[in-house]
Amino acid sequence: MKRKIQTITTLIIAAITLCGTPLKTQAAEAARQVFWTDGNSQVCYSVNAKTSDVVKIALQLFAHDMQTVTGRAAKEKANAPLQIFQMDQLSNKEFAILEKYNLPIHHFITKKESFYIATRNGKLIVVGSDARGTAYGILELSRMAGVSPWTDWNDAKPHKQSTIGTQQGYESLQIPDTEYRGLALNSSRWMSSRNFSSIARLMLRLRANTLWQESSHHEVLYDKAVTDSFDIIIGSGHKVLQAQGKKHKKHKHTISDIKILWSNPQLWLRSSAPGVIVQEMSTKHEACIANVYDPKSAAYQLQLVMDMAWNRKSVSASTLTKHLQSWLSSQLGSNLGRHLLPIMKEYYRLTSIRQPEYMIMPFGNMEFHSGEFGNELERYLYAYDQLKAKVTGIERSVPNELSDTYFQLVKYPVFSAALIAEKELEAQEARHIARPGLFDKDDEAKAAAALSLDAYQQLKALVQHYCSIGKGKWHNIIDPNDGALQMPQLPGRLSNEQISQYKQEAFDRETDLRPLRAMSNDIIAKNAYEWNSTSGKQPATLLPLSGHSNQCVQLPKESTLHYTFSILKGGDARFTLASLPDYAGNKGNQQVSIRIDQGEPVVISLHDDYNSSSWKSDIWRGQTLKSIFITLEKGDHTIDITALDDSVILDQWVLDFDVDREYYAIPTVNKM
Repeated sequence: MKRKIQTITTLIIAAITLCGTPLKTQAAEAARQVFWTDGNSQVCYSVNAKTSDVVKIALQLFAHDMQTVTGRAAKEKANAPLQIFQMDQLSNKEFAILEKYNLPIHHFITKKESFYIATRNGKLIVVGSDARGTAYGILELSRMAGVSPWTDWNDAKPHKQSTIGTQQGYESLQIPDTEYRGLALNSSRWMSSRNFSSIARLMLRLRANTLWQESSHHEVLYDKAVTDSFDIIIGSGHKVLQAQGKKHKKHKHTISDIKILWSNPQLWLRSSAPGVIVQEMSTKHEACIANVYDPKSAAYQLQLVMDMAWNRKSVSASTLTKHLQSWLSSQLGSNLGRHLLPIMKEYYRLTSIRQPEYMIMPFGNMEFHSGEFGNELERYLYAYDQLKAKVTGIERSVPNELSDTYFQLVKYPVFSAALIAEKELEAQEARHIARPGLFDKDDEAKAAAALSLDAYQQLKALVQHYCSIGKGKWHNIIDPNDGALQMPQLPGRLSNEQISQYKQEAFDRETDLRPLRAMSNDIIAKNAYEWNSTSGKQPATLLPLSGHSNQCVQLPKESTLHYTFSILKGGDARFTLASLPDYAGNKGNQQVSIRIDQGEPVVISLHDDYNSSSWKSDIWRGQTLKSIFITLEKGDHTIDITALDDSVILDQWVLDFDVDREYYAIPTVNKM
């Protein structure tokens, strides 16, 4: 009987507690909330009588977003809990109503595209300084409700909620740092009416207001009805065409400070390391334009560019990793986002070592060497094998409703990069091994060719699956003429039966690779961030998600990195310093001094002329390499590297006692 009474008591306590929070506490928390819903649990808003087309579009998107979140579309209703005002369209009566809320209007009334959101008198007030500002404020509500700007592009589904509320006292004033923020679409396939409308909606959600074009001859490609209704600015050269005044007459305006990522055809936004983007976006510009082949393949990079164009201080080197995790969580939920962060960090490291677009190198000295460091080619591919295994492991825990999102954002980029690498590097190995005319008699060459062809077949299946998602709605995303997806160049042919046979005889990365440390005894290699100490007026700072090390070092002028090391045997050596390439060609000489022990400092420039063959090699490799030759005795030594100019960003260094050795990647042990 006593146990029964205890059980009943426990049930009573549980009944007055919900999710570990007493109902009294929950009631107090609810009292501090401004709920967006009316008595029928439907999100409701009021808006001033006259609004611009782009505001109406934003309200339609918001209504649909609330349908996704709560199961019911948002509706317009008098005296609703959400009050929306477009300031440049208010009547005198509406302005008088707005003034009663005692908002800091004077802080943003003259600021273009700004908005203010705050709780007042039991309501949530959204005020935009103009059409775009009001639209951005409305779609900020969608973000607050957990709807990603990519909801229509990555099939990212928000968490379901029966009610939505905002804490009393909440306020947010947002004023854009960059006046012109936008995209340059370098593919005509986006110019169909359907695709262009989707692009315009994505731009609105990302707060991008400008479409850039190579020349005015291409303006006809843009759908004028769409650009006008979405209030999109058209830019070309150093001029922008935008609507001004209540009659929306078009006026041209000249701008001089334009940042385009990237304007050079050697660079792809989709393969740009996030750390590189943060470094390039850290200075203020009048216009920031993301040059994209297709937005889906560069989703995170595009989000990062637009976030920093809107608020330059929203992301920094110190907060970049947190920003990436937050973005992953916004697409796939906080639990998956947390587990995927190390996956994507490793993905960016491997693609920084060699971008998929440049897996086929035009020069022999840019190749991985299977004969060095216990086979650096297979070691690189083994890192991808391990990454794919982790992606597959996490995939098993992904809810069904997020499986397509997971495939598009995680599995496809990781697996396609890995398979392109295997396809091309094993084909390179087969070409190197096979003697002219004797491929059919060379089992080792056929084994490498079998791995290459197997990767090619897997890549085709991966692309086919992508094209089947959502009844084929993304079938035009994958470019069938993309060189990275083409059949590998091999010294001979293999049947499907031979592919299966010779795959079994290939190099076994799991068992045949020896630890890197055991294969690099005659070399000292370090990531730049592995310094022993630093000195200088300004501290060195780390730039995560950049370079082969995945964490480059930004070294201020007149600051020094100090390293110590020991060698058991002396002799002649080649010292090579690897730095982050000057992607935009605007960082000057980037001179550093290198002092070994107490010797005379040697001054070198890390600069290569923009668009020169050396600069292109830097871009393809993901590093700028500069070498000096020295002679050392056995024992303890020091290396001091001092920045003599601004904009010095160091990645790795290596001291090699085989001065003629050729290899691709500096053999450091990844510690990230």
